[in-house]
Amino acid sequence: MGEMEKLENLEKKPIEEWRISEKIHYVIRFSQAEKKQKIIQKLIEKEEIVAMMEEKKRDYLRDTSLAIARMRAKFDELDEQRVYEKGIVKGQLEGQRTLIQLVLGQRMKLSEADAKQIDSLEAEALEDFILQLDKIQTPGDLQRQMAAVNQKKQTDQMISVLTAHD
Repeated sequence: MGEMEKLENLEKKPIEEWRISEKIHYVIRFSQAEKKQKIIQKLIEKEEIVAMMEEKKRDYLRDTSLAIARMRAKFDELDEQRVYEKGIVKGQLEGQRTLIQLVLGQRMKLSEADAKQIDSLEAEALEDFILQLDKIQTPGDLQRQMAAVNQKKQTDQMISVLTAHD
């Protein structure tokens, strides 16, 4: 089999199936031709560009993964902060409710219903209630103050419903 026949046979099968020695032989055999030299140079440049693109892609994916991890950590931190703050606020509200019950319990006999009403007071209502605490000396005073708090709550709810429609 002559040299030309070997090369023709090589060109018929895919490059991936060539043995390394065949590839080396082919490149050396044709590397002297200027046209082939240009093709080889272009292939080398393309391989370098592909390698650069792959590296940039890996860097981008790594940086993106790091950014996502940082964002998740920040969100987790914010969630923990919110839970902590809610716990503090909840604890403060419970403390205020207990204090009101203690103060009023020294002035009068608090019924279970009275205690439940005080326990149902939310932050804003509790503030209003505490401001009026000195005026509450009897069960009647307590009921009037609870009625005033409930009236204000209903008024606030109506205002928020009306403003929500605008």
